[in-house]
Amino acid sequence: MEFVVVAVLVVLGLLGVARPYIGLLALLIVMELQPGELYPSLAPFHLERIVAGLVLLAFFLHGEKWRFPVPIKWFLAFYVAMILSIPLAFWKTGAVLSCLSFLEIVVYVMLATALLTTESRIRWFVLTFVLLVDWLGGSALYNYHHGIWQYRMHIERAIGITSSAGDPNTMATTLITTMPLAIALMASSNARWMRWIGLGSIVMGMVTVVDTGSRSGALGVVFLILLLMIRKPKSLILLPLVVVLSPVVWIVIPQQYKARYETLGHLSQDDSYQNRIRSWEGGIAMFESNPITGIGAGDYTAANGTEYWPGTGRKIWLNAHSLYFKVLGELGLLGIFTFGGYVICVIRLNGKLRKMLIEQNASQFLQILPSMLSIIFLQLLFAGYGSHDLYRSTWFIAGAMTASLSLLPVLRQPATVDGDEQSAAVGQAINSEEWCPALLPVLRKQIPIQGPPA
Repeated sequence: MEFVVVAVLVVLGLLGVARPYIGLLALLIVMELQPGELYPSLAPFHLERIVAGLVLLAFFLHGEKWRFPVPIKWFLAFYVAMILSIPLAFWKTGAVLSCLSFLEIVVYVMLATALLTTESRIRWFVLTFVLLVDWLGGSALYNYHHGIWQYRMHIERAIGITSSAGDPNTMATTLITTMPLAIALMASSNARWMRWIGLGSIVMGMVTVVDTGSRSGALGVVFLILLLMIRKPKSLILLPLVVVLSPVVWIVIPQQYKARYETLGHLSQDDSYQNRIRSWEGGIAMFESNPITGIGAGDYTAANGTEYWPGTGRKIWLNAHSLYFKVLGELGLLGIFTFGGYVICVIRLNGKLRKMLIEQNASQFLQILPSMLSIIFLQLLFAGYGSHDLYRSTWFIAGAMTASLSLLPVLRQPATVDGDEQSAAVGQAINSEEWCPALLPVLRKQIPIQGPPA
């Protein structure tokens, strides 16, 4: 099977040399499926680096241009904050390795922003992403019902087969944050088969989330439903129906998972939760020791286990289990500043894009997508209460899609034949400083928007 995987990736890589966008999709497949984890014999080859190298080669051979809309500037500033955490890091080697590992995401985000230049490319990118997550969730569901699961917290829990959806909580978050993209696929402007894929992804994802036994996953589903209702206030009329159906859903959930969810009412007696609180206290201590640059990207666990775990007695090597304490402890004020600016910038940009795309009478897929991307960010912020998802690629892939949407030609075309003034106003809005919060002046400087090569 390893040879089949390599053969497929080689073919995609060679096609990518001729068409960089195909190479981008191949790189997405490698990043999400992690063939080196599926087949250890492939690990030494670092296929993601090979594919990335081929895509970069094709990128330059075809004379493609890098594009730097404001979200990408904030993203790069965040990466600089990670690098600046190295000199004063608690474990310098660990911080260097974390920055080098994150460089793969940096390269991918830059390529995605540069190559997602048309609606068709964005649609196929979204479809590919959803199908890859479907494969991760579907394989976990299949394995679960064939006796391959993890027994943890006194319940049987579905697990993924790669680090992209490894532990139950990570997989639940991956599935839930992909559902908004599946909803975008269900737009009426898409082909019928694509809409069915979107619906099937949501159903499969919901079932798998239950089988993970993830409490944060269950809360995430509820939060997603509320966000979707708030997005369209008219949908709030369905809220009583949701309330009525909730007991029915509760009845069909297996008893072991009900017992797991019921522990949410007794967190003071939950050892797992209490250890998380101690880990958060450790994050505060890390920030106090170095408030500007933090104790180093990726060093939270090592720092907790050797120095910052609160109280006396044995220290526990525990990660942050919180987005907010993760960025506070590892990257300090620079991390808070740049990551916060990135999140705010992308959410605001999506709001503007949605209005512009509606005004330009774009396809329903494009009209829906900005809202769905913002929902993904809100989901990750919500999940961040109990999940250290600071470096999760979903943040930055979604941001790259937003950045690409902001540069689509449709936003620079008049809505009517005589709509030159409206077109100019749209272009001016895209270039205005209100796209990002007034934080770093250097990041507020805009560059002229260039269309894709003819």
